[in-house]
Amino acid sequence: MKQLKFIAVALGVIMMCASAANAQKIGYVNVDALVYNLPEAQKTQQDLQKWQQDSIGGTYTRLYQEYQEKDSVLKKTTTASVKQVLERDLAQLGETLGNWQQIAGQASQAKQAQLFNPLYKKVMDAVNAYAKEKGYTYVLTQDAFVVAPDSDNLSIPIATKLGIKVDANGNTPAAGASPAAGK
Repeated sequence: MKQLKFIAVALGVIMMCASAANAQKIGYVNVDALVYNLPEAQKTQQDLQKWQQDSIGGTYTRLYQEYQEKDSVLKKTTTASVKQVLERDLAQLGETLGNWQQIAGQASQAKQAQLFNPLYKKVMDAVNAYAKEKGYTYVLTQDAFVVAPDSDNLSIPIATKLGIKVDANGNTPAAGASPAAGK
């Protein structure tokens, strides 16, 4: 993500230099704010949270119970071959439980991408259509600029086209909102 922002900033600087020579129209947009303010984003966020509870939380509970059961069986077992198998299984389960935060984080990020990618596509399609309609040569993310005039901010007109409610000041209800499970 940091590399993407660096590339976007570098492209922004290059485009600014090129635009000075060619007088091309450049605009910027806050894609994340548009995505997370789409009418369907709240349901998508709820679906992600439900999946996290049902899938990730349920799997951890199941693995922990399995660990406890095998541990109690190991303590009662006297057969060497059974003990060896149970010790190996407990070691693997212990490692999985120990790495669970990383495993759950990766699974959560993958599910978030799966659920939110259609929303990002919808926003990007709207950005492309608006840029073409208004003659913008380049549209960058808002993060690509250190300072940029509000007149080049395309987020508000695109939000309106996407059906996002915007108040008289051009603010969305949750401007700049981001998902609960970090992107």
